[in-house]
Amino acid sequence: MNLKLRCVLAFVLILYCFALAQQKQTRLKNSVEQAASHPNLKYGHWSMYALNCRTGKVLVNVNSEKGLAPASNLKLLTSAVALEILGPDFRMNTYLEYSGTINQSGKLTGNIYIRGEGDPTLGSSEMDGVLSLDTLMTVWLLQIKKLGIKTIQGSIIADDSYLDFVPTPDYWFWIDMGNYYGAGTSGLCVNENLYYLYFKPGEKIGDPAAVVRVVPGVPGLFFINHMRTGPVGSGDNGYIYHAPWQWLHQLEGTIPAGVNEFSIKGSLPDPAKFLAQYLKIKLNETGIEVDGVAQTIREVSGDNNQRITFYTTSSPPLKDIIYRLNKKSINLYAEQILKLLGKRVNSQPDWESSLQVVKDWLKSNNISTEGLFLHDGSGLSWLNRITTLSFVRMLEVISRKSYFNHFNNSLPVAGDSADIGTMKNFCRGTRAARNLRAKTGGLERVRTHTGYVHTKKGELVCFSMMANDFSGSGRVIESLHEKIMIQLAELP
Repeated sequence: MNLKLRCVLAFVLILYCFALAQQKQTRLKNSVEQAASHPNLKYGHWSMYALNCRTGKVLVNVNSEKGLAPASNLKLLTSAVALEILGPDFRMNTYLEYSGTINQSGKLTGNIYIRGEGDPTLGSSEMDGVLSLDTLMTVWLLQIKKLGIKTIQGSIIADDSYLDFVPTPDYWFWIDMGNYYGAGTSGLCVNENLYYLYFKPGEKIGDPAAVVRVVPGVPGLFFINHMRTGPVGSGDNGYIYHAPWQWLHQLEGTIPAGVNEFSIKGSLPDPAKFLAQYLKIKLNETGIEVDGVAQTIREVSGDNNQRITFYTTSSPPLKDIIYRLNKKSINLYAEQILKLLGKRVNSQPDWESSLQVVKDWLKSNNISTEGLFLHDGSGLSWLNRITTLSFVRMLEVISRKSYFNHFNNSLPVAGDSADIGTMKNFCRGTRAARNLRAKTGGLERVRTHTGYVHTKKGELVCFSMMANDFSGSGRVIESLHEKIMIQLAELP
């Protein structure tokens, strides 16, 4: 082949590659325009921003400075700030302590204390590397017996004073707070601050559904039961209504017919008190009699007793907690971590001080806080507002941080059936599958996706898409977002 022909072929190849690249970019542009002008968003709001992390080139910019409700995408911000300030290996401890004296016959004249440092995983049956509630009780009982204690002339006191006593933010909805995903914060969490409530459905649709049992058993819990039986296969449409510290819970909605039992998950009204009650029950069951009551430090007047710590239970490292936080979108984990930021940085574990830590982190990394209004760390509040521009600038900054791999690994993986996250059914059979990682977010009339994807050249792209106030099904919005995510992965 002569030189002239080789030059012609090379030029043709260059033109072909250029045309192919232009075609890919045109497809992305068309998908973005389709989303932005979709009829379901006629009366709503849609925003997107995407950026090549290496070159800084803006790939998509649609309404990127509009503050929108991010739903669970907000967990990404909470996670990033925690990884930087607390560190990937940060752990929280829970201490067993006693006051008073133990005589030769094994009588403790004093109290047993459980003192928390805000570990959201204590007693969880879902978190890897954590003892389940009953296994934890077995270990704690063994430690108490090692002290030679046979009777306790005193109380079991749960000390949850490490964090403040305002479990939920001001702007959480009534429909959320009584259910597991609306569980409030506590200086002493247990069992992810939830309980399982089992029902027996009626024979016909509309029949009452009877409460069968509560697991674990929660002393003092009462129900006003309006739960009904729904159609076979209708799933969980049941709701538990209560506020923090309330022991009377109202049950509304339906659970499906055609099963022997069906369970839903409620939030514990007072996790610390429940833990004290549960330990007392287990002590009595093993023959260690407790004369006093199970209570919290909030209920004790003037407790200045000297305590001796005799056992410590440590949480998994923060990087592992954040892995499950983002993969499974655990609201409680996000809110606990947010409060811990306020505690560690400002010595003020209240909502305002904790949220200020997040805002200060954004400013210190030159990320705009215009359009930013924060009310929690998980995104459960509909009043949270952030821009896709801020999200993408945040992801760009994080991509250069030492903890990036921990952060990135916590994001759900698209199209990977083995992943535990919320993106496994997205982008299957495309180039985005097992390539794109993104956090999903969803509230009533809110769908959001924020994350990373690699182009064909292997260059990292940060993106964020948020839809608010749309009409119709949320699945329609998810399909529009999925199409765009696939096009991002196809970029040259």
